[in-house]
Amino acid sequence: MRGRNHFCRAILALGVTLLLASSSSSPGYAQGRCLTFGQARQTGLFARFNLRPAGAVKNAVEARTGGKVVSFLICRSGSGPVYQLTVVRPNGSVENITVPAR
Repeated sequence: MRGRNHFCRAILALGVTLLLASSSSSPGYAQGRCLTFGQARQTGLFARFNLRPAGAVKNAVEARTGGKVVSFLICRSGSGPVYQLTVVRPNGSVENITVPAR
């Protein structure tokens, strides 16, 4: 039963994350707006803003939390671009983590 509970939490977290991503992702990169990894790559955002490699950030967050990144967005904050990651930990808990993108 515990494994099933973990699976259900992970699916729920993924669904919520996808819902939030679809409602907050837009073609623009305005204050408070987020882009998916694919959108950011298509618009040249990584090169234009000299952002840290997304794969390295994802791997570091997974190593630090012991969880699995289920969502990865690039957002603009008051201090500049940030990565917003949603992580499902081994115990099924969901955590949102914001990391500076530069």
